[in-house]
Amino acid sequence: MKLKNVMSGTLTAITLACVSYMAYAEALQQEEQSVQADYTAQHHCLALNLYHEARGDSKLGQIAVGYVTLNRVQSRNYPNTVCDVVYQAHLSSSGNPIRNKCQFSWYCDGKNDTPYDLRKWNQVKDVAHQVLSQYGVDEDFTEGAIMYHASYVNPYWADSYEKTVRIDTHIFYK
Repeated sequence: MKLKNVMSGTLTAITLACVSYMAYAEALQQEEQSVQADYTAQHHCLALNLYHEARGDSKLGQIAVGYVTLNRVQSRNYPNTVCDVVYQAHLSSSGNPIRNKCQFSWYCDGKNDTPYDLRKWNQVKDVAHQVLSQYGVDEDFTEGAIMYHASYVNPYWADSYEKTVRIDTHIFYK
């Protein structure tokens, strides 16, 4: 009788351990899928930003724009995800971005945001992946820049920041 109770208790413990492990493994799998979905979304937002802000620049210029985006994510003065930084805008009462009142002008310029040059789109997707995977590992040659503008404009805010570098058609500031 005692052996039967011990065996029964052991089987119950093993069954509970298996059920517990299966639940743990399922939770890990769900978390991994959630992390992958989040990476996919953040990667897409960064790639769109690179496409619209720097597709005509060199790879170095595209990386620099990516660093500005991620530097903003790390700053307490900006939202804390890539997508929230990219889509940061002043909104109308109906919830739509107000033209020319966005952090990145392409988002509220009234034009279609769908990438049309597939070669450039694929290129910036690769750069976006590189920036996301190397940020914080590679040296930030923008020196922590959180702002930039095209070299042919003179924005009102430029004197309020320290110029760090010029790359291609962009001037970067921290």
